[in-house]
Amino acid sequence: MFRPLIPLLAAAFCGALAPLASARPLSVEGPLVLESGDMVVLLGDTFVERDGNYGYLEAALTAAFPGKNLRFRNLGWSGDTPRAESRAYFGPPAEGFGRLKEQLANLRPSVVISCYGAVDAFRGAAGRESFVGAYGVLLDMIQETSGAGVVLMSPPAAQTLPKPFPDLTAHNGELAATSQAIGELAKKRGLRFADLFRAMGTAPRATENGVTFTESAYAALAPVFLEALGVTAAAKVPEALRPLVVAKNQLYFYRWRPQNEIYLFGSRKGEQGNNASEVQLFEPLVSEKETAIQAVLGAR
Repeated sequence: MFRPLIPLLAAAFCGALAPLASARPLSVEGPLVLESGDMVVLLGDTFVERDGNYGYLEAALTAAFPGKNLRFRNLGWSGDTPRAESRAYFGPPAEGFGRLKEQLANLRPSVVISCYGAVDAFRGAAGRESFVGAYGVLLDMIQETSGAGVVLMSPPAAQTLPKPFPDLTAHNGELAATSQAIGELAKKRGLRFADLFRAMGTAPRATENGVTFTESAYAALAPVFLEALGVTAAAKVPEALRPLVVAKNQLYFYRWRPQNEIYLFGSRKGEQGNNASEVQLFEPLVSEKETAIQAVLGAR
């Protein structure tokens, strides 16, 4: 995702510790309602992570709720699954899962929008039961740790590109089946389901390799993303909003994703661990960007 500005001033994996609004259940049907002061965590794989670079999805969702003083934290991680495999660094998945649990405990989100399934869809029907089971474990952890209201979002559709890229028509069938499984899990759990796969329909999509979306694709998908969530888009997203969202996400990325974590917090902290305290300095910088974001919305 982002490249840290200063190697040692990187990110701690824990989240913000500021007081947050109380979590509450979300409606399963009708418009998605976000309340004043909500902390919204965007959780998932590559699709979520890369929006941190571009900001189109988050900016659209922010603009749809002016005056609500919402805060967002992007905890997407490329190639991740509900097992938190990508978050484990050099250890087993349990380490990544534990790291995510600690992040959520520190952030205390009131809402989590979770978008998984793109990776597990490659395992086909044979891996679907394992995926749903792992997702259930993740949901238990999220709700026990934070009490947050959870939205389960389906993975996006893939794009078939000319050769030498593979034909992903059959894979889209697997994505559709995975989306259906997520919808059934949401129903069983009494959670809200956002069917991004269905909302995309036959709309054009631009990817680098069939599954990784380009910046222009995120711009085009922003209204589809809101539609899947049941959110009415703002008449206009202020031009100044998205750059602030991107800058805020970049600063928070440095806060929670250290380039040199092994030196700051890990097995080699004896060498440079004295610099670990400096990651706290990103907190007020993130807050400054959030204040600027709300100022832009208030000036609409």
